[in-house]
Amino acid sequence: MRKINLYAITIILFAFSAISARAVINNTNDEKKTQFKVEIRNSIGEPQTEVFLKISGRSEVYKADSCGIISFEYEVPQNYKRTANIYLNDDTKNPEKTFTLDKEKTTMDFCIDTRDDILKFKQENSTFNIEGIVTTEDGEPITGATVSIQGTGRKAVTDEIGLFSIDADFNHYIIIRADGMENLSMTVSPFLMNQNDAYSIVMRKKSGEKIYSNVETMPQYPGGMKYFKRYIDRNLKYPEEAQKNKIEGVVVMQFVVEKNGDVTNPKVVRRLEASLDSVAMNLIKGMPRWTPASDHGVKVRCKYSVPIAFKIPVPKPIVTPSPIKEVTLADSIKSVNDSTIIVQDSLMTDSLINDSIMNDSIIMRNDTIANDTTVIQNNLDKENIAKENTTKVKKRNAFVRFFRWLFGIKDKDENKESSKETKAEVTTDENAVVTTKEETTKEAETPDTTDKENNKEGNATITEKEEEI
Repeated sequence: MRKINLYAITIILFAFSAISARAVINNTNDEKKTQFKVEIRNSIGEPQTEVFLKISGRSEVYKADSCGIISFEYEVPQNYKRTANIYLNDDTKNPEKTFTLDKEKTTMDFCIDTRDDILKFKQENSTFNIEGIVTTEDGEPITGATVSIQGTGRKAVTDEIGLFSIDADFNHYIIIRADGMENLSMTVSPFLMNQNDAYSIVMRKKSGEKIYSNVETMPQYPGGMKYFKRYIDRNLKYPEEAQKNKIEGVVVMQFVVEKNGDVTNPKVVRRLEASLDSVAMNLIKGMPRWTPASDHGVKVRCKYSVPIAFKIPVPKPIVTPSPIKEVTLADSIKSVNDSTIIVQDSLMTDSLINDSIMNDSIIMRNDTIANDTTVIQNNLDKENIAKENTTKVKKRNAFVRFFRWLFGIKDKDENKESSKETKAEVTTDENAVVTTKEETTKEAETPDTTDKENNKEGNATITEKEEEI
């Protein structure tokens, strides 16, 4: 029993010592962990909640809260450095920001924009005031460097410590130029990641061996591209085999224009056909010296590309003059070219020339709107009066005719005088309408018919008188 009790006591003591040792270890581990706080906002100061943090070599994921703050604890090792990466929720492979964990710097703030934020800023053309310091590789400040926003006209110049300030946006690049230095093209994003401090920009000196692709003044063919096209047109010889197979297209050539204007390192960027590629290569090699490229007054080597088009020329149609045949007329000595016989134009013989209007029975003279209705109405009234007079003569009985004969009143003379008066009135009126041939003939015939009737009546009265006697 004593042995069993001793075993039990030893087991209890061992368990108690193990528990106490584990508690001591946990306390020491808690004392070694460091509390970190990372605050993340976008470019306009709003909390960025679409991010998370991961420590390199660890699987733990720390997400941002509604205020854009990521809080976590981690034991910082003393023998090596541990880095932390901040990712966007929609891109878990490419970190937006990377920093080293340091016990001395436990509070940090960053500026990170999502794709939706950048799209919104571009649409609204939002501008942000940014600051930067421009230095050389040796850390010396560059004074007088030009900082411009491409395509906007906004510019700034660095002061004696290389500091500048300018309004930038997401739609345009930031171009930094300095004498003897390579140009820099940047976006606004790195300036906005840490808005509390001026962003540091390091510029490198220009190297004589570097080949540029985009400089301030690009190389140029002597006289411009108009003369370059003329050079290609004069010296391009289309291969017979390619022309027979009707191969057409464009060959893109690339070459380097040296500081002295020589064209070197030609190569085919886009091929078409072996024979056409070799023709394009020979054209580039045979070019004269170009005007070299320059950047801020310094001549540099520059890469340039030109297209050379191959198109089969279309032969122009040959116009052969038709033979002229001379035909001699029997009654004339003049010759007529049968290939150029001119047919009389139909407009010259239009039906309007021989229209019946020219020979119409009714010809209107001095036609005026003011005189048409009045003149016609007067003529109609006179014709009606004459008809009434003629009809009255016909209706006279024998007794009336006897008294008219007895007193010497003759119908023939009255009708003649009335007809003469109507004719005189028609001719004296300048604005009268000329009557038709049919109406004039009728009017000419009416006095004759009346004369005949009067003669008959006169003869009848004479015979009656003789009978009475």
